[in-house]
Amino acid sequence: MAVFPASGTTPVSKFIPEIWASELLIPLHEELVLASPICVNNDYEGEISGPGDQVHINSLTRPTVVDYTRNADVNAQLLDTEDQILAIDHGKAFAFAVDDVDRIQSAGGELIFKATEESIQALRVAADAYVGAKMVAGALAANKKTFTVGTDDVFNALVDYGVILDNADVPLWKRFAVVKPEIKAAMLKHDRFVASSYGSAIPIQNGVIGSLAGFTIAVTPHLPSGVEMIVGSPAACTYGDNLVSLESFRHPTKFAHVVRGLHVAGAKVTRPEALIVASTA
Repeated sequence: MAVFPASGTTPVSKFIPEIWASELLIPLHEELVLASPICVNNDYEGEISGPGDQVHINSLTRPTVVDYTRNADVNAQLLDTEDQILAIDHGKAFAFAVDDVDRIQSAGGELIFKATEESIQALRVAADAYVGAKMVAGALAANKKTFTVGTDDVFNALVDYGVILDNADVPLWKRFAVVKPEIKAAMLKHDRFVASSYGSAIPIQNGVIGSLAGFTIAVTPHLPSGVEMIVGSPAACTYGDNLVSLESFRHPTKFAHVVRGLHVAGAKVTRPEALIVASTA
């Protein structure tokens, strides 16, 4: 994980907004689960400049494949696209003040470092909850399933969900299942579970703990209420975010520095057939 701010600097006195924003986003993206590239695509992220933006997504309609006979003409089909809008409707801000005395006593900005870490976690929880709500709202009614909790029950549910995705022509590559900790416990007991970095010295990023039944398994306690598992492909949902504002300034009435930032994001389910939302029966 990136160290923020860089070791050996005094954060407030060497504040450069662009560098700070970049360094803050790196550990944030490493902590995301539902909003990470494991579960969503970031095809339109570079087009986000601020809250209230609307990004137009031109989804290509699949060309028709025709039979071919020798010496026959093949007529070119005009490509067709469907315009969808990615609304940047998620905005979260953080702000904290560090008293001059505390800053001096904290050996070069330790308080600012700790406060920034806490801000990252708060932004991550908010972003994952936001994407989860979008996924639940955008999933097809037919793809909202129930399952029972048990070692074989969870495995069998994943196998069945894989069939649903197969029949929807969803690519096998990069399929994911994000589960709550209670479901993770059942998965870890299954003899077909293949551990990733779980139990090793390698840090777990984006909640990934291993694989089961052809799915990359990630865990988070921040799934929407009543949902224990979200399964699918990153092709199903697009997500983009940006730290559009980050600044430091003197507190108007105290001997302190204020650091504050604004994080905005947008998410949209563009291929609902590639997403399954599951609850326990």
